Amino acid sequence: MSNLTQRTLTAIVAAALAIGAVWLGGWVFAAVMGAVAVAAQVEVYGLLRKAGADPFVPLGLGLGLLTSMRAVIPGSLNLLVLGGLVVLLGVLYRRKATPLLDASATLFGVAYPAAFVGSFVALRLADPPWLVGHDAFWLTTAALFGIWGTDTFAYFAGRAFGRHPLFPRVSPKKTWEGAVGGAVGALVVVAGFKLAVLDAVLTWADVAAIAFACGVASPFGDLVESHFKRSVDVKDSATWLPGHGGLLDRIDAAVVAMPLVVLYLDLTKGLT
Repeated sequence: MSNLTQRTLTAIVAAALAIGAVWLGGWVFAAVMGAVAVAAQVEVYGLLRKAGADPFVPLGLGLGLLTSMRAVIPGSLNLLVLGGLVVLLGVLYRRKATPLLDASATLFGVAYPAAFVGSFVALRLADPPWLVGHDAFWLTTAALFGIWGTDTFAYFAGRAFGRHPLFPRVSPKKTWEGAVGGAVGALVVVAGFKLAVLDAVLTWADVAAIAFACGVASPFGDLVESHFKRSVDVKDSATWLPGHGGLLDRIDAAVVAMPLVVLYLDLTKGLT
């Protein structure tokens, strides 16, 4: 099986499982996203170890699970504050030469990717008056497809028209032409969802804003993760996902774009 075929099959299976979890919603979706957050956080801690840090892994993963599922766990903010204090106290009892680096690395993993993954749960489980019936499902799905559409359109636009590198120091293959193609793709996808199932939910200004979050933030999420990996001289965040490396390699764009979508919707319409 070629690498391209393997990547395609893995992407299709992952997308099908993701949409199935989004459809189920509730605690099922929250638990799935919690597992995703923890798995990706393990990979982040692996990169941080290569950078010379020694994070509090069990504690960090517990806090990561908590923050990724904060939408369904009462009092989660208080528990996160308490956990952060435990991290700070922990470095006092550790005979390590890098307490600042270790504490920072632990808390960084809680923020990236775990807290960002929690944005998926916050959107899917949102229950404001303007979301009725299956609107939350369709809105979450629209954002996911906008992110995936960005990647797909950017790939083909870059292959066909790519001439000018977007960020050559980090990723020589990404081009401005591909980035523009990805942004256009996000706009087309989100507009399609508005016309099909979200016409009563989203204005055209909302479509533009969500498409902007997906189409602009996604490639930079990918670039940031690539920069992290290059800094510790690794190609993939892990090797267990066929054709894609690690889970973080698969969701690096989404964990940056989705929080912006949620932030926009919360500020303009209210999600709580």
